[in-house]
Amino acid sequence: MLTRAVNALPKFLSALLLAVSWNDVFASTVVEVGKILPPISIIQGGQVVIERDGYRVAPWSGPRDLGLIQVIQYVPGTRRGGGLYDPLTERMRLELEFARYRITAIVNLEAAATFAKPFVRATVVDKQRAFSLATLVLDEAGTGQAGWDLTEQSAFIVTDASGLVIDAIFGEPSDNDAARIFQTLKSLLKSNSPHQPARPR
Repeated sequence: MLTRAVNALPKFLSALLLAVSWNDVFASTVVEVGKILPPISIIQGGQVVIERDGYRVAPWSGPRDLGLIQVIQYVPGTRRGGGLYDPLTERMRLELEFARYRITAIVNLEAAATFAKPFVRATVVDKQRAFSLATLVLDEAGTGQAGWDLTEQSAFIVTDASGLVIDAIFGEPSDNDAARIFQTLKSLLKSNSPHQPARPR
């Protein structure tokens, strides 16, 4: 009986190590201020690419353009979700130099009602035409929400050039949230150097 137990030990240890490994993988996907933004890949849907006679979507993995400051929005494909961070992004457009950072907006189509999805897609495509320097991504399966564990369904994330999350808003922003993260981004652009995290989640 002792021999059987000893022989089973390597299998038990292997299973234990595998469980720990998977737990580490899942733990690392949460968006946290002060940590590197976990990468995600969206293959059901993808980046909107404008073409002469229409558009197509291409698989997207991100964050991209490391070496530049990043602003990443993740919003549900609903009427309310679509405008969640509009006042903040409009202020950025008016007051900040776009060439010094990259903005990516990911729209969760899984959150949209079936009848509304064609209209949401059309709206995103129109925005991509209007703002060609931004990256717009259609997330048909809610991959980003699950992958980043966004229980609030939306997020506005600022990272430095290394991909470190400097500040973030989860869910609907308050006026104070919007003012704080704008100032964080403005200061980051001004110094273009690593910052200490603004706050823990």
